[in-house]
Amino acid sequence: MSKNDEQQQRLAQKIDSIFDELATMHEQLGREVAKAVLHIHTRKTKEAGWLAPLHDVLTRLFEEGKRCGHVRTKQSASTLAHIAMQLYVGALHLWMFSYVTDPLATFMTNAWNMFVHYIEKEGD
Repeated sequence: MSKNDEQQQRLAQKIDSIFDELATMHEQLGREVAKAVLHIHTRKTKEAGWLAPLHDVLTRLFEEGKRCGHVRTKQSASTLAHIAMQLYVGALHLWMFSYVTDPLATFMTNAWNMFVHYIEKEGD
């Protein structure tokens, strides 16, 4: 495996790790408690401020990916961070409020894999 491939794999693992930890936390809370926590955070913070630290971390990771050449899309790192968060929060909402019986991490895997494929391709 080349150094470039190893760097790309580490970047993907860092991002996967973030979302796996979030999914594990929400699953451990359970659907009803996760709903309550989300409701409290949404009411207490302006403009989803509770997501700002996640956005900052993801932006830095996507910037690193762009510098290393692993993230090839023309979208900004900040935009990619927003899209990644939308994928997670959308999956979280569907998991909390619907009939989905799969674990949250499993439920999100297909969307996440499509997103990773998108950011690794050239152009757009």
